[in-house]
Amino acid sequence: MYNGGDEIFIGDTTPKRVKAYVLENNEWRDTGTGFCVGRLEKSDVENDDALHAFLVVNNEDAPEEVLLKSRLEGNIEYQRQEETLIVWKDLTGHDIALSFEESVGCDVLCEFVVQVQRKLEPNISLVAVKSTDNGVGSVHEIITGPVTLPSRDWKQDETSLLEALRILNENVAFDFLKNETIEFVLRTNYLDILIKHFYESERQRLPRDLLLLGSIVKTLILYNQRDILEQMVADDRIMGIVGILEYDTEFPTSKANHRECLDSYGPGFKEVIPIDNTDLKAIIKKCFRLQFLKDVVLVRFLDDHNFNLIVDIILDLETCIVDFLQVDPFLDKLMELYDDDKKFKDEFPENELPEKRKGGIKLLHQCVQMSKGLDPIDKSKFYKTLVRKPLFKVLDYAFRVETDDSVRILATDTIITIIEHDILLIHSVQHEKKHHEASGIQKQQGQSSEDGKPTAKDMSLLLILSTILLTDKSPGLKEQVAQALNTLLHPEGCFGTESDFDDSPPRNGRGSTDFISDFNYDLQMTPEEMEGNVGYLNGASGTSPDLLMVEYFSNFYSQVAPILFAPLIRKNGNPPANELQGRDNSSLIHLVKFVSFTCTEHDRRLSRQFVLEHGLLDSVSELIGPSHSLQLRLTAVRCLKNIMCLDDDYYYRYMISKELFKPILGLLEENLYEDNLANSCIQDFFKIIASNCLNVREEVGLSAYSYIVFKTTNFTLLKTHLIEKYGSLLEKTRYIKFVDDLLRYHEEQTISEENFIRIKPRSGSMGAGDPTDEDNKSAKRPHSELDPHGLQDSDPSMGERSVTFKRALDKFNRVDSSSSAIFGEILRE
Repeated sequence: MYNGGDEIFIGDTTPKRVKAYVLENNEWRDTGTGFCVGRLEKSDVENDDALHAFLVVNNEDAPEEVLLKSRLEGNIEYQRQEETLIVWKDLTGHDIALSFEESVGCDVLCEFVVQVQRKLEPNISLVAVKSTDNGVGSVHEIITGPVTLPSRDWKQDETSLLEALRILNENVAFDFLKNETIEFVLRTNYLDILIKHFYESERQRLPRDLLLLGSIVKTLILYNQRDILEQMVADDRIMGIVGILEYDTEFPTSKANHRECLDSYGPGFKEVIPIDNTDLKAIIKKCFRLQFLKDVVLVRFLDDHNFNLIVDIILDLETCIVDFLQVDPFLDKLMELYDDDKKFKDEFPENELPEKRKGGIKLLHQCVQMSKGLDPIDKSKFYKTLVRKPLFKVLDYAFRVETDDSVRILATDTIITIIEHDILLIHSVQHEKKHHEASGIQKQQGQSSEDGKPTAKDMSLLLILSTILLTDKSPGLKEQVAQALNTLLHPEGCFGTESDFDDSPPRNGRGSTDFISDFNYDLQMTPEEMEGNVGYLNGASGTSPDLLMVEYFSNFYSQVAPILFAPLIRKNGNPPANELQGRDNSSLIHLVKFVSFTCTEHDRRLSRQFVLEHGLLDSVSELIGPSHSLQLRLTAVRCLKNIMCLDDDYYYRYMISKELFKPILGLLEENLYEDNLANSCIQDFFKIIASNCLNVREEVGLSAYSYIVFKTTNFTLLKTHLIEKYGSLLEKTRYIKFVDDLLRYHEEQTISEENFIRIKPRSGSMGAGDPTDEDNKSAKRPHSELDPHGLQDSDPSMGERSVTFKRALDKFNRVDSSSSAIFGEILRE
């Protein structure tokens, strides 16, 4: 259909059944039921050949009869109420309503009104009227209608800017007006009009215009539209947009210096290795500028919706960058900077190559930081790409050659980020590489590659980090390295095994991660022998991750631990030569923490063998001495305290025989009556001993008699050792509740041992069969003096009971205190 020579694409609608109503005397009068169509036709006015839009209702009983014919014209507002009703007032002032039989019919006629408004009658409008959730009042939502837009004149002034700001603020409230405004801004390059006037206003010093421009740009940002934001950060607009945002109505008398800050980064960006892909360059620039807007320019202004939109855009751009780096040879060229050959010495001047290498480390750190927002799968894929390149070549340069602490910290943070994401990732890539190498050799030799198994031999990363911890001067870097080592050496999750580990050390004399016992692993077997052991490598199905973990920690103790703990290791029983005095406190504190960590978290047999053979606990005890800082001394006390809580027989025998607790008592004597951290730490030490000693004191009933039994444990042995060696000092500290409990317990145990058994008749139990006072006197003699024959002479039944109890007590001291059933069975015997 045509209208005045212009083609109009508006088709007639299909008939939809409705009831037509007209408002008369404030009441709706039903004019009949019929079928409604929307069509274009000529009007009845003479000399008017143009097409006009009409809503026409024909009677369903007499199709030739027209019940209603209303033209869509002027500024009529059509209201869609709920789902099936359209109501409006025509230009003659009549209120008309169409009630459709189905909501689909209402949809069809509403779409016809929308098309007419867009192409034929721009001043009409269609509004949806819906009830609120609570049923009180209604909500109006514009579906279509005339849209007021800002002036697109290249010559702007204060009046036009003020009007534009009003229009933009009003249009953002309705989705239809908002979408039309966004389309206007993108289609007409409205931002260029604002930027042009901004430079003119600055040149002419028009402060009101500058403040209005700043408010307009902020309002456009509130539209929360990605295309507008991407237009703002384009090469030819970014400086103008940032300049406009320097003027803020909250601070009208001052301005920011965003352009100066942005310009300090240079017109482009620093390229360590030239990037040939122009699209990638554009993405990198756009990503950086959006981050600058988010973190600097708009940091006080953005709400949650705007902030999240910018973050999503940045994440999409970063994903594109990371995907590009994985397929482009750019990373290969970057890694070549760290080769030892002379390839780049001819390409760059001698003084530029170190700077290029520094820039490469910073670039890799940026890439890794950028990848933090990626999905875990994409992140793992990127990190594996870096490790394969290989990343360790760069890290080795950073830790062994580079002297700039800031760059070394960035390198450490890079590897920590990868480790924290997936501790297994580095191992898996290394195993994958070795498996491929083994497969290639076997193929050359005509062998099958199915037997190629990964190993856990590569300790290069642990060796690098250990060296940094011992040699670097930066406390911050040491803290990061200690964190990385702690993650790499924690058994939980290693090689994909499920975590069966408890954070608290068990009380059964075994380590918290006794995974080796399940495989009958020989601790004396070297890693090479273990690898050659076919039965070991071809163990039960599904245990390969556990086997790899065993090999991994075995290699750690054979290759890395001697280097990591070198300052604490004693050779031939002699103290480390000037190692403890020459080391800074931060290094020693980290090492002491690692001693505690390995003893409590690693397999007990592996760690204990290394710790005791190399005298690490001797050195830790020495660090409690007064020549060291208080922080280091307390760290050493906590280390011995943690090992003490393991309740391990071997550790207790070693520490008691070597008198390793002596420095703790010396620290107590220094702070005897002080209210400080050292005194509190030592009180906790005695609290642990006292509570564990009191737990093994039991009153056991035998028929009509009760007996106090003191079970011998590692804690009671330590208690006896401390009281015998330092009893006079402990008497001075009886004001400490736990020391007083310990001394009273020792006194009670001493009396009990001297008398062997205290027999207390239970109330109401004395009778004809009770023992005499003479029997009680005999029973109170020390157990070393008990004579079964003598007891039988005076009272056969009492002698038999005493001997039986002595045997039961000996058996009880050899079984777990919790085995009450076993103890009862022994007594019944």
